Amino acid sequence: MSGKIVKTRVGPGIYLLRFKTQYELTSTFLRVQEHYESPEFHGRVFSLEQYMDWYAARHGNFTYYQDWSGFNVPSTAFAPFHAGAFDPLTRKEKRLLGLFARLRGRFYVIGVYEGRGSTLTHELAHALFFTDADYRSKVREAMRPYDTRALGRQLARAGYAQHVIEDETQAYLIAPSGKLGLASKALMPLRRKLRALFHEHAAKLSVPAG
Repeated sequence: MSGKIVKTRVGPGIYLLRFKTQYELTSTFLRVQEHYESPEFHGRVFSLEQYMDWYAARHGNFTYYQDWSGFNVPSTAFAPFHAGAFDPLTRKEKRLLGLFARLRGRFYVIGVYEGRGSTLTHELAHALFFTDADYRSKVREAMRPYDTRALGRQLARAGYAQHVIEDETQAYLIAPSGKLGLASKALMPLRRKLRALFHEHAAKLSVPAG
């Protein structure tokens, strides 16, 4: 039996989903997230079994449900799922789509599980980059003088498609996770600038405690 999902609108076009466990979170978002940003499956229609086989071959085992702790997807990622391209949907995918079935226009969905504060910061950075044009413009302006290619290559090796590297770079600099986003000395001034921008814009959001 699936646990309860707590849905909160935290800002214009930004919705936060909180799950009880990491497994509930990851097994709900897997295909939507990887259709959006996987280097192998971006833009493709695929079954869960196909993805599991690929992931296990790449990583030595299927550890996806333990490897990831936060998710972020734009409204455009839901379109092929609503259109039936991914049928049959899993029960969890149906529930996820149902939460936003009546929404129109551009919006952004982030998902975390209980007790992941730093993960929430990372996912909110993604949400702001997509929904807040002023934030996105200022982030790009701040990043322009810096060479972030080494971090970009690290992110690509971790499993991100090229079209999301810029967004992932800013989010990982603001809120690193494990070995990802550990800034070199040369990027520390950029980290400080990006964190200041994030806090300035995130202050306008209504993020629930806990």
